[in-house]
Amino acid sequence: MRQVEERPEPEAIIRDTASLPARVRTLPSDALVVFLSDTHIGGDPGRDIFESPEELTMLLEELAAHDGPVDLVLAGDFFDFLQIGEAPSGENRASATISRPEYRGLFSALRSFAGGEDRRVVYLPGNHDAEVWWNGEIRRTLRGEGLVDEFAFSYAARFESVPDRLVYCEHGNQFDPANTIKDYGDPLDTPFGDHVVTDVVRRVVTGGRITRSFDLREVNKVFPLATIPEWIAGRVFYDLLGRMATRLLLPLLAGYAVYRILAYLLAVSSEGSLSFWKSYRTLPGVQVVFGEIAWDALLLATVFVLFFLAIRRTAARLGSSFTAPPAEERPGEVRDSVEKTRTVLLSEVHPPMGRGIRGREIDVFVSGHTHVPSLSELRRENGSGAVVVNSGCWLRQLRPIPARLGGPPVFVPKFVQTHARVYLQDTEVRAELWEHPKPAPRRLRPVERLAILGRLPEQPDTGAKPRISARAGLSKSR
Repeated sequence: MRQVEERPEPEAIIRDTASLPARVRTLPSDALVVFLSDTHIGGDPGRDIFESPEELTMLLEELAAHDGPVDLVLAGDFFDFLQIGEAPSGENRASATISRPEYRGLFSALRSFAGGEDRRVVYLPGNHDAEVWWNGEIRRTLRGEGLVDEFAFSYAARFESVPDRLVYCEHGNQFDPANTIKDYGDPLDTPFGDHVVTDVVRRVVTGGRITRSFDLREVNKVFPLATIPEWIAGRVFYDLLGRMATRLLLPLLAGYAVYRILAYLLAVSSEGSLSFWKSYRTLPGVQVVFGEIAWDALLLATVFVLFFLAIRRTAARLGSSFTAPPAEERPGEVRDSVEKTRTVLLSEVHPPMGRGIRGREIDVFVSGHTHVPSLSELRRENGSGAVVVNSGCWLRQLRPIPARLGGPPVFVPKFVQTHARVYLQDTEVRAELWEHPKPAPRRLRPVERLAILGRLPEQPDTGAKPRISARAGLSKSR
C-alpha cells in the first residue's frame, strides 16, 4: 500500500505557495507513474485547441488496464480555463467542459481509471488552469465527478525498494517569467502570458475566416507564439500570391497559348513555311501586347514580393521583441527552461513549487509548459546522474518551415501528443517519453508547397501505435 500523509484541503494553504512544503510519497516497487500535461481541454466555440479526445481516451483505458498500481499526474494545463469567457449559469468552467458531448467518452475513461483499485489521479496547477486553486467550486466538481483524488502544487515520490531515488514534477511555468504566478490563491494574480491569451489571442480569434485559406481562428495553434506576426504575414503573402497566379498568370499563359496556336494555324494556311516558334510574325501586334502585359505583371509581382519580404522582416523583429528569436523548436524559451531546471538539480535550492526538497535530491525532474517534449540526462560533479523530462503536450501545432529563396515561412500542422512514464525495473529507475503519432490535415496552397519543395515533413501513418521516443535509466545507488 502507498504511504501517504494526510493533507489539508487547498483552501487552507493556497494563500502562500512559497511556504507550502512538498510532500514525498512512497510508492510500491511495481508502481507506474504517468505524467500528462498541456492537453488544454476546453474553450469557447472556435477557441478550443484540444482535438484528440479519442486518442487520449485510449491512453486512459490502457492505463486503467495496467497490471499494478498507477499514479496519473495531470501536470498542469489539463484544462484551459483562459480560453473560456464566462461559464453558463449554474456551472463553472470545469463542469461546462466535462458536460460537452465530444468529451463525455474522455471523462468517462478518466472516471473509470480513477475509480479503479490502486489508481490515483493527482492534479497539479499550471498557468492556464490556475483557477483550480482559487475556485473551490471547481475542485469540488472534479472530486464529485470522481475524476481527481488529490490536488497538489507538486508531485514527489520514491519507490519503497529504492528510497534514495526521488521523482519530482511541477508544471514548469514558474521557470518562465512571463507566466510566473506568485499567489495561486489570488484570482487577480495574472501574469503577462494570461493577458496575451485573454486580451490578444482571444480577440484575434473572433475575427474568424479572412479568406478561404486564412482563418484567424487558427492563431491559437501557432507554435511558437512569437511567430504569430510571421504567420499572419505569410498567410497574406501566399494567399495574394496564389490569387495572382490563378487570376493573372494562368489566364495570361492560357491566352498566350491560344494566341500562338491561332498564329501558327494562320501561318500554315498562308505561308506554310514558318515554324511554330516563328509563327508569331503573322500577328506581331498581339505579340507586343502580350509582351507588355508580361512585363507589367513581372514588375507587379516583384514589387509585391519585395513589399512582403519587408513586412516579414518587420514581423520577425516584432515577435523577437517580446520573446526569444522564433524557430521550429522555440529554442530560446525551451533552452532557458531546461537550463533553469538543470541549475536547480545541481544546487541546494528547492524547485519553485517544492519547498523542502533540495535540487540535488531530485533524480528525475518532470515538467511541461513549453509544449516541446524532451528527455535528457544530467551528470553531477559527484558522478551521480539525473534525468530531465518534458512531458510535451496534446495539441495540433502550426510549425514554421523555412521557405526557399528567403520567402516567408510556411506553417505546417503537426500533432504533438506525448506523455512521460517513470517506473522501477529491477533496481533501475526508468524514465520514458512516449509519443502518440497522428497525421494532421494539411490544406496548403500550391504556392506554399512550391515554396517549401523538398522540405515538407513526413506524416505518420494513420493508426500508428504509441511508441517510446526516448528513455533513460538510473541505477539503484547514487
